[in-house]
Order: sequence, then structure tokens, then C-alpha cells
Amino acid sequence: GVFNQPVFVICDFAMLKTLPRREFVAGMAEIIKHGAIKSRTYFDYIEENYSKALRYDAGVIERLVKESVLIKAAVVEADEREAGERRKLNFGHTTAHAIEKITSAYHHGEAVAIGMVVAAHLSVKKGLLPAAEAQRLSSLIERTGLPVSLKGINKKKLFDAFRKDKKRDQEVIHFVLLKQLGEAVIEEITLNELEQQLYDLC
Repeated sequence: GVFNQPVFVICDFAMLKTLPRREFVAGMAEIIKHGAIKSRTYFDYIEENYSKALRYDAGVIERLVKESVLIKAAVVEADEREAGERRKLNFGHTTAHAIEKITSAYHHGEAVAIGMVVAAHLSVKKGLLPAAEAQRLSSLIERTGLPVSLKGINKKKLFDAFRKDKKRDQEVIHFVLLKQLGEAVIEEITLNELEQQLYDLC
């Protein structure tokens, strides 16, 4: 195929008000994700202004969309073929895709929200992320109105979905984890390790 970067991105903020409330809130998961993986300053801004965004504050929404577009565009432009840096955009998505395979109860953003909490938990357990930072992330996600728990999700089906993950390499899955808010890394998680941590969270 042909790889071309966009010359510009058109954002129609008025369209956001036409979305069902649940869809709008679900979209906040990707906003939070960008701050968590790429910019502590942006994460701080989201933390301080999420309630204004939920009230459709035009200035806040414009900044959130602009910052997220710039972050994603910069990552994609630097790594068009997803050889490394671009994979960090998958933060929260490994678990999200597993959830989406076994249940239709969650919107994509909701599944990503749960996935970010799982990834933060794994980051703490691997000694990468301070527990206080994982709690900050989980708290922001929850205050935004997004789910943060695996409770109610069938553990066996979820783990089976992980086993079928296309990014699995033998008994290892490459997970996007956090070293700190604003800095993501890609780490190997064994299926046995993942299973134990999932049971702790469920």
C-alpha cells in the first residue's frame, strides 16, 4: 500500500453534541490514553478539566481534541509501519480486544478504559509504575464515568481470548505498560503471569 500523512485534520466539534451521552463518555478513554502514554502535562490538564469536558465546555474540548490529534499524528508519522513507537497507541487495547471478543456489553472506549486499568495494574506488579500513579489513572477513568473493573466478565472466556491474541508470541503477549504517567513501554507478559493478575483483578 501507499503511506501518506495527512496535510490537515478537520474536526467538527458540534457533531459531538449529536452523540448519545454514553458514546461521548466512551470517547474520553482515548483522550486519557494519549495523556497516559505520551504527556504528563496533558494528563494533568485532563485530570483538572475532565468535568468541564463532560459539560461540553467548548474551549476544553477543543484543546483535548487538538492535543490528542497532534499526539497521534506525531506517533504515526514517526512509525508508519508500527515497528515500535506506534504500538504504544495500543495502550489498554490488548485487554479491550479480548473483552470485545467475548461480550457486546461494552462500547470500545469502555473496554479500553478497563484495559488501561489492567495495564496499569500489570505495570505496578512488574515494578515499572508507582502504585500512586496507577491509582491516579484509575481514579480519573472512574470519575469520567467509565468502567474500571473486570468484575462480571467471565474470567475463563477472557483468558481464552488472550490466548488467541494475534500479537501473542508463543506463551508471551507484548503489552503496552507505563513507567510513569506520560511514558509508555512495551513489555513481555507471560500467559501464566497474566492469568494470575487477571484473577487478582476479577
